[in-house]
Amino acid sequence: MLDKLLYEKLCHFCEYQERCRFDVVRKCISLKIAKGEMQPYIDQLERSGFLDEKRYVRGFVESKFNNKKWGAAKIKAALSARGIKESQYREHLQELDQEEYYATALRLAEKKNPTIKAKSPQDHKQKLMRFLMSKGYEMAIASRIVKALKL
Repeated sequence: MLDKLLYEKLCHFCEYQERCRFDVVRKCISLKIAKGEMQPYIDQLERSGFLDEKRYVRGFVESKFNNKKWGAAKIKAALSARGIKESQYREHLQELDQEEYYATALRLAEKKNPTIKAKSPQDHKQKLMRFLMSKGYEMAIASRIVKALKL
């Protein structure tokens, strides 16, 4: 039997922003819900529409790309860390417009380029490549951008 007060707390938690199962499990732990009693709460949240992994993944991919300018590799790593399977997010990553993806990485590189302090041109290229890869962009995209900037 579900404790109404705990369920309402979980509902409010899911209403505030989109959540995934991983987030809800962590919240259940903080609310001192025993591991064996978590599943009925999670099932009820899913039936009520408060918890939807597909909706979460779609929003996560869009927000991290559009707002934080993350590349696909960093988004994949963040979703995997939350226990979300590749099959659930692969489609959403493929939906990213490749021209916009490249243009975003290029804008990041153009903004970062003047701030890089390097002893040699090779060092400068490496630092810019490392920056783009730390933002989650693939090696191929990063090297293409470095060539486009003619460093």
